[in-house]
Amino acid sequence: MISQTTVQQIFTALAVGDAVGMPTEFMTRSAICTRFSPLVSALIPSGQSKNHSDLPFASVTDDTEQNLYLYRLYRAENCVDAHATAKRLLDWAEETDAVSKKYIGPSSLSALNAIRSGTPVEEAGKHGTTCGGIMRTPSAVLCRAHANERELASDIYHCLLCTHNTSEALEAAGAYGFALHAALGGATRKELLSAAVRGGEALLAFAPEIDCAPSSIARVREMYKLAATHRPDELLDDLYAVYGTGLPSADVCGAVFGIFFSAKNDVWKAIRMGASVGGDTDTIAALAGALSCAYARGHNIPKDVVESVFSQNPILHGSPWEDDN
Repeated sequence: MISQTTVQQIFTALAVGDAVGMPTEFMTRSAICTRFSPLVSALIPSGQSKNHSDLPFASVTDDTEQNLYLYRLYRAENCVDAHATAKRLLDWAEETDAVSKKYIGPSSLSALNAIRSGTPVEEAGKHGTTCGGIMRTPSAVLCRAHANERELASDIYHCLLCTHNTSEALEAAGAYGFALHAALGGATRKELLSAAVRGGEALLAFAPEIDCAPSSIARVREMYKLAATHRPDELLDDLYAVYGTGLPSADVCGAVFGIFFSAKNDVWKAIRMGASVGGDTDTIAALAGALSCAYARGHNIPKDVVESVFSQNPILHGSPWEDDN
């Protein structure tokens, strides 16, 4: 059983990664280097954002909100249920006005609209290939960190089923979820690699069919080697230009692991690298920060950055890692 202090720290790293990466989302790698130097060094005013100039400074997005909504649900119920997940995500979309804020992903939007129109939860996610599944995997891992790997695989599957029931999304989520679980147990980086492979394979077994798509397992293995031979700036260049850092699940999964294997236990560096890589920077920075924090058993994020993010976002007020209902 992990302590609530550990859960708090991981959610802090996830939320800060989300907020630091929000303004650079879908900027190119070269634009980020030109405007913010090779690595983003601090929270960026939203007015400089390509996609989110209307959001307040230090705002979080769906990455943090969905994880908190679902974590609170799963913790209260002590289980991960697909139908309850769907209802909670519908509540989230309405309560946060996520559509007008332009940060709900295409797979989640399509699936939630379908469920709202009467499509069964078991069918709605069969076209969801983007990174919204891996994005919310921490909620399923952190609420039941005592689970064995068989139970963990089932939890991750039921977390994704309603919106991301495809081999691409499930494989990426399994790789990240098992690695996060292993990090909470004190695993080494090599053990995290092995856990990610097991997780990807375990979740592929739930897929309705195996689609023709890049392999997240193969990406993670490649990132382990790449991070050992590349400087951080070289790694980010290759992630963006060669492997991709867009919405596909394998892109985000590969980028998160590449950054984690490079930054190791330097959580603030992992977040800054994620915000600097280009593409889906808020999700990459959030997930890399959370994984690095679990591995490091804490974070080194500057106090003023944490205070800015917490003061700006009401969803983080009080004890967001506890059930406040």
